[in-house]
Amino acid sequence: MTCHNRRIECKRHGKDRKGKRRFQCRQCSKTFQMPQEKPLDGMYLPIEKAEMVLRMMLEGSSIASIEHLTEVHHGTILKLLVLAGGKCDRIMGEKVRNVQVRDVEADEVWSYIQTKEARSP
Repeated sequence: MTCHNRRIECKRHGKDRKGKRRFQCRQCSKTFQMPQEKPLDGMYLPIEKAEMVLRMMLEGSSIASIEHLTEVHHGTILKLLVLAGGKCDRIMGEKVRNVQVRDVEADEVWSYIQTKEARSP
């Protein structure tokens, strides 16, 4: 692990209250932790409960029923849905490329076509 300020190698410096490894710079004496991946972008929702909410959403449950069954606030459910949609969009953009499309099915596409006035003799 390298120091953010000095760009030199740091030594281990114990653990924090949650058991995560801490490091200390040998020159500036600053202590820090390794950056942790946050799959829920700082939400306090446990990952198991977030997974259950998303599974229920995939099964077609309404937000009100998910809120009632999981005791998760509806605002948190909506934020989780937006977060998961953004991550899915990023993954699709990275993984799916140069795909030949032969058939496209579009359900419930509505359009308006202007009609000419009725012909008068």
